[in-house]
Amino acid sequence: MKDWISNLLLLVFVMFALYMNRVLIADLLGVNIFTEPAIQNKTVYEASQPQYSTQTTTRYNANDQEAEHSEHSSCGTPALYQCDSASLGKVKMQNADGIYTWQDDRGITHFSDRPPEQGAMQYRFKANQVLDYFELELDPGAQSTGFRNRLEAKLNAVFRTYAGMIGLQAMRKVKLRIVVANNRSAYIKMLEVLDASPHGNQGIYVSKHNIAVVEYRNEAQAMRTAVHEAVHAINQAVLGNSPRWFNEGVAEYFEYIETSMNLSKLKPNKTWVRNDYLVGTLVHPNSLFEAAGSWRGKAQRRMYKSSWAFIYYLMSSQRGRSQLKHYMRLEQDNPCDLLEYNQIQSIFETGAGQFENSYAQLARQRLTAHRF
Repeated sequence: MKDWISNLLLLVFVMFALYMNRVLIADLLGVNIFTEPAIQNKTVYEASQPQYSTQTTTRYNANDQEAEHSEHSSCGTPALYQCDSASLGKVKMQNADGIYTWQDDRGITHFSDRPPEQGAMQYRFKANQVLDYFELELDPGAQSTGFRNRLEAKLNAVFRTYAGMIGLQAMRKVKLRIVVANNRSAYIKMLEVLDASPHGNQGIYVSKHNIAVVEYRNEAQAMRTAVHEAVHAINQAVLGNSPRWFNEGVAEYFEYIETSMNLSKLKPNKTWVRNDYLVGTLVHPNSLFEAAGSWRGKAQRRMYKSSWAFIYYLMSSQRGRSQLKHYMRLEQDNPCDLLEYNQIQSIFETGAGQFENSYAQLARQRLTAHRF
């Protein structure tokens, strides 16, 4: 009799332990769980800690696709913090160069920012002008000039996508300062000078100095990290302060951007997608809107993934892009403040049952690249 009771108690304990760790287990097994928010009537200002970090915004350290996001630095707003310190004013026009055109053996005309081995000439736009979106100060370390050219092409594509969302009049020219460290040791030393922590990251944007530092491991990784950190500077210049779910979500969204002339292709972020399907768990967007301290420890990886997934979801439809435009323009109106929780929920209609049904499809459908 006593053995039967002991076994029953042990079974109850095991089941309880499995229930309490269901989200972690689901992540390990690649099972999708749509986590509902615990609280729905709270503003971002009621959170115990700020939802954004005005000092450092980091890119996660990913040795492989399963790497955990490590804890980021978090601090209060410096007294003299400038909400648009990366802005250089309105977007203007500049002369265009570095675009090549040639015909192949079949007589087909090609255009690219990289010339073929032979037979190309520089292409000139009719007006010989393009939009001057940013001023880039890049210390590429030991990287070739080709790295800079490819990075500039991707950043121009990011800016064009932003302008397409919120309108050219709402855009700002951005001063981008990016330093590439050739190895981990150099990266750590650079962050020591900036009084920033290298723990658990391979890229960091320090907003009070408006500078991004990237650790180089290979070109593909360094390029993604540079784009990620540049997006943080863009957000600061264009919007001012922005909540973490948006700031990290759009940075994750643009990491895998590809360009061909004025066309852009944004592939699903491979950190969160395997074989074109989302892997692991998502938290409800309402939880992202109100989350502050949740961007810590083991929960951080899920917050990154959920932020990326929500931005991807919005960018997948005209309605979603219109909602995102409305949100960004409102945040831009008050660059030093954040919209309240209820305002954000109302803009994206995340409290409606229709939204939950639509958003839940994201965990079950095949994800494709966005083209703009």
